[in-house]
Amino acid sequence: MPRPTRSFSRRVLLSQLAVIVVTLALVTGVFAWMGGRSVTEVTETKALATARTLAIDPEVRKGSTEASAQPAGEADEAITTPLLEITDDLRASSGIVFAVITDDRGIRLTHPDRDNIGKRVSTSPDEALAGRESVTHERGTLGETVRAKVPIYSTADDTTVVGEVSVGIHASVLDADLRREFLVLGSVAVLALAIGVIASLALGRRLRRETLGVGPEELAEMARDQGAVLRGLDDGVLAFSSSGVPTLTNSTAEQLLGIAHVDTGGGATSSRADVPEVIRDMMLEAPDHGALRRRVTVGDRILLATAVRVSRDGVSVGGVVTLRDETQVLTMARQLESVTSMARALRTQRHEFANRLHTVLGLVDTGATDEARNYLATILRTGPITTPVEGIEVITDPYLRALLEAKGTTAAEVGVSLAVTPDSLVLGRVNEPEDVTLILGNLIDNAVRAVVTKASGDGAEGAERAAEVFGRVEVTLLGSGPELHAVVTDTGGGVDDADAEYIFDEGTSSANDLDPEHGHGIGLALCRRTARRHGGRVWLLAGHDPELGGAGFAARLPDVLSDDAEDADDTFGSDDSSARERHTDDKER
Repeated sequence: MPRPTRSFSRRVLLSQLAVIVVTLALVTGVFAWMGGRSVTEVTETKALATARTLAIDPEVRKGSTEASAQPAGEADEAITTPLLEITDDLRASSGIVFAVITDDRGIRLTHPDRDNIGKRVSTSPDEALAGRESVTHERGTLGETVRAKVPIYSTADDTTVVGEVSVGIHASVLDADLRREFLVLGSVAVLALAIGVIASLALGRRLRRETLGVGPEELAEMARDQGAVLRGLDDGVLAFSSSGVPTLTNSTAEQLLGIAHVDTGGGATSSRADVPEVIRDMMLEAPDHGALRRRVTVGDRILLATAVRVSRDGVSVGGVVTLRDETQVLTMARQLESVTSMARALRTQRHEFANRLHTVLGLVDTGATDEARNYLATILRTGPITTPVEGIEVITDPYLRALLEAKGTTAAEVGVSLAVTPDSLVLGRVNEPEDVTLILGNLIDNAVRAVVTKASGDGAEGAERAAEVFGRVEVTLLGSGPELHAVVTDTGGGVDDADAEYIFDEGTSSANDLDPEHGHGIGLALCRRTARRHGGRVWLLAGHDPELGGAGFAARLPDVLSDDAEDADDTFGSDDSSARERHTDDKER
């Protein structure tokens, strides 16, 4: 996987810083405008409030009323002196630049510069003399100021305007307040920028740690690859976090485990709380190095599960469990094993049949036709070949007969005799040969294995086994309409009662020291699964058979026989009256 370069990390950091700077600039600009506006409004409000307070003062109203009543000319000191005392005190106490009082003609009655008293104001008094208040930023004799103008009403009534009050505050004061405001705001912005840089660096480190150093482009590519891989896999895949919690599954895993499907895109699904405990336990037990493989049974499926822990740069990032459905593979393997046994038996029969043909040919070549005729009659009377299965003549179905002959041949090779009990009777024909031979073949194989294992424990050697029969397996087959019943018993060591409930559990026999002869935790699980597919069952009939001493297993398979009387007639043939009579007697019995 490609590693991110330094330039990429630098680009990410610069991008984060650019976002922080732009954001801070916008926020600072907005707050600066709001702060400047607020300071300006405070200054204007102060000037207006001071002007209003001065305009309603009784002495001011009296002085402006008297001055307006006099003809234009020099201001009367008797009027201006009290007014100057008021404005001077106000200027000293409130910090304003000036407070000018005029008459109704705009003639100054007060001014910080006494030379300007008696002269008309430098800025228009029309708004105030018209009875309207105003706040403006203007330049006058005292420089640029923020000035508020308020009308003065006559002492005789409250409707006649007799002058104005103009209060000014230097613009430099406003500028100083704005500078202080901007200084504080700038300091906060710089501090915020520093915090943002530190946070960006810390976040970058954490993201690199959480993503294992993989950048966004690589993550996007990995997500696309992951979706393609998960959709294309025939195996089930489950991802787990480092704490063992399922985080991801593909659709194949959901089908195999029978869990709910919630699509999150990319061919994967979110975590599943209903993942079987056996899968979770495998992930927790998986080694740090290597893989843990185990066969597990989920429902009717036998799965090969492989758990692997995943780490990067020495840091555990979780694990992956892959699932492969081995049910069909194991079923086919068992069926192939049965077919192989049949083929081996057929090869043996072919060899024996060829020998008999050579004998007949030799008799014919030497002119001993009577001996050849008698020899052929003997073959017809005893059967085409000598079979190692005792009592097999009661079985007429070609599949069952071929299976029993094949199993009898392989059993005889290891010193075990295979017998069909006399009370066996199957009139119908097998219409599900693959499943029937799978189940019956597994039960016979397990029984033969149990007999051989017991004999090995008793000290029987391979040479002795080849020379004599030391064990026995009996098979009982009964047909009831379309239903086939089978019982397989042996002279092996049997199955203890404590192990009876576990004998059919896949993958648990060896782990729990159960009877290793009867299935290894695979064969019996396959038999039971196949029987259940037909609505039947396979079960332990007896842990220790009262007659043979070994285990007895039974199977019931519905709808595997063709319940047709003509099948039985065809099986016997029109000339084989003895066989037909024998089966008729068995059926009546």
